[in-house]
Amino acid sequence: MQPETYVVFPSPVTLRISRPPNPRPRAIIDQPTEPVGQVFERLLLWVRIDPIRREILAHLPPIPAPLPLYSQADYSAACGETMDEHAARVLQLLGSDPATILQPLIDGQPIPDPPQRVPREIANWRAKAHLAKMGKLNVVSALLNDLPEPAATVARIAWDGNAALLRMSSTVSVIADALSMSSDDVDAFFIAADALVL
Repeated sequence: MQPETYVVFPSPVTLRISRPPNPRPRAIIDQPTEPVGQVFERLLLWVRIDPIRREILAHLPPIPAPLPLYSQADYSAACGETMDEHAARVLQLLGSDPATILQPLIDGQPIPDPPQRVPREIANWRAKAHLAKMGKLNVVSALLNDLPEPAATVARIAWDGNAALLRMSSTVSVIADALSMSSDDVDAFFIAADALVL
């Protein structure tokens, strides 16, 4: 049996969820109930993958409506994500104030389309090709050569080999700092490099 996965919030989130009175008399069973403020530190995560609609949806009980995790264009790549990666995606979509997305889901209001998925890794040839398009390939090659040994040798073997460049790696952080790229710039770089077609 797979252990349950939770989305854990950095700080507690208050949400207004309609709850029937307890006990609930039969005579007022159809009466609307007032939303009650409830505090959540985490929510259980279920992920539903729909291959017909090419959708990946996050279900977060007791939130009544699902949260779309990826666009249809990202469906194929995102199907391979782990539950922990889906939980991280939920937190990314909810941002610094999760109630601003979760409360509209509870209230049945539309929410923004999910942003494009940032690849977790790209092949080195893709990174090099996109750096060349930016006119920065020589800068990065010189940077890797200037690392202290043995890091320079390891970086050069990986860079010239068949390795993949991981989005969250220290190498990417070093390159981003050298090129004065923000985290959003690096995300855009990975998306653009992953989209290259030969």
